[in-house]
Amino acid sequence: MILALSLGKLKRTFALQGWEWKNSMNLIHLKAFVKVVQTGSFKEAAKHLSVSQPAITQRIQSLEEYLKTKLFSKDADGLSCHGKLLYDRSLEILSLWDQVEEEILGTKVSGRLILGASTIPSEYLLPPFLKSYRNSYPDVKLRLRISGTNEVVRWLRERTVDVAITGEPASASEIMSIPIAEDELCVIAPADSEWLGNLHSFEALMDSDWIIREPQSDTRRSFEGYLEKRGLDLSRLTVSAQLESTEAVIAAVEADLGLSVVSSLAAKRAERLGRVKIISVPDFEVKRSFYCSCLLDQRKQSVISTFIGFLESYSKLFK
Repeated sequence: MILALSLGKLKRTFALQGWEWKNSMNLIHLKAFVKVVQTGSFKEAAKHLSVSQPAITQRIQSLEEYLKTKLFSKDADGLSCHGKLLYDRSLEILSLWDQVEEEILGTKVSGRLILGASTIPSEYLLPPFLKSYRNSYPDVKLRLRISGTNEVVRWLRERTVDVAITGEPASASEIMSIPIAEDELCVIAPADSEWLGNLHSFEALMDSDWIIREPQSDTRRSFEGYLEKRGLDLSRLTVSAQLESTEAVIAAVEADLGLSVVSSLAAKRAERLGRVKIISVPDFEVKRSFYCSCLLDQRKQSVISTFIGFLESYSKLFK
């Protein structure tokens, strides 16, 4: 009965657009069309759908022949879509089909999900979570892309990733961001730095050599925010190296090139391995959150909504 009602609604949605429910115009054509609109590229759409670019082109051509209209054109700004109504209706139809599949298959979710993540989440938060998620949803094919927060958010806005995990929320109005984990920064020093045991304030460390992250790093921005609040300036520090990954920073500190500030997730692991020492500084307290973001118009897609829901439930283990 549920299946009949769902399929009936799906057919009515087709009818609103003047389409017939028949094999010559099927869901793979709509999925191709929607993904080309969202990514602005036949090539990127092909990557998302795990098919060849000629296959995407053929599906779009079939749609154009069926609807007797040109759906895309190229201009100086790139690819332009002439099928706004088709796009809106296609989103409705694909959403309804997701509901049909969920009603028939229960909790089974399948498809492809491309994640974008900044360095700390990708190295310290996501690995155990992704293992658990894959065990629960083996039919979802996961792909992970890693870069700085700004780049990851750009990927999300350009629709080359489906979900973003970053150290700062995305500020764009078309993006939804939710906090999933908490973290704090720690000052680390070489493991044999006994002389650092009786510190009373962060200012006592200002004359030391420092290893810092690149300007685009969430850790760097959080550290600079702390210094600003204290009336201090990063330019006062003697910077012996500027590095682009947390692991490189830890290795540099381990080699006695200076002090640094890193995520507690990374610092505690390195300290357990005897690589560095976490320095207790009474007035140094920098807390932050990690966020999961997706585009508002994609939040109800079954693979994305299931992933976010699973991550929210799992995130208590990160805290």
